[in-house]
Amino acid sequence: MDFSGHWHGYGPWIGTSALYHTEYLRRPQPIDPATLKSPKGQAFDAEHYKPFEQRTIPPMFTGHYLLRRPADLADRTWKDPDSAVEWLAGIYRRYLPAPRFDGGAVDCGLDAKTHHARTAIAHGTDSVWCYYITGDRLISYAVISCPNLPLHPEIPCPLG
Repeated sequence: MDFSGHWHGYGPWIGTSALYHTEYLRRPQPIDPATLKSPKGQAFDAEHYKPFEQRTIPPMFTGHYLLRRPADLADRTWKDPDSAVEWLAGIYRRYLPAPRFDGGAVDCGLDAKTHHARTAIAHGTDSVWCYYITGDRLISYAVISCPNLPLHPEIPCPLG
């Protein structure tokens, strides 16, 4: 391990792909409610009215997660990568990927995913798991390096 810091877990966020692809909700600039236009036949989600720091939808850049300070973040902060990877795996086991229509493999499997995540986060790289679950919904959750080097070193630790 060559990263000296800790990791924070964010999520899981579960929602529609349409909401996930609403890019302006995933950026930290403020939204002017007067400019919002609802897609035809769709109501706005509550995310449209929250400041970026309070939204639950995953940000465009993983380091921007550190701008968010959910109340339970201290419970999802780790000093060793194995605990962070076990958190990812636990969510995966709880929310398995939706099966493919053709019966093919959905992903590389939990063992490969956890091996990759452990290697990545031990080197200070974020690990984001995002996939479809039943009901045509997406799930996204992440382990974020703190400090978030080299991309967002200016963002302080959300725990102070």
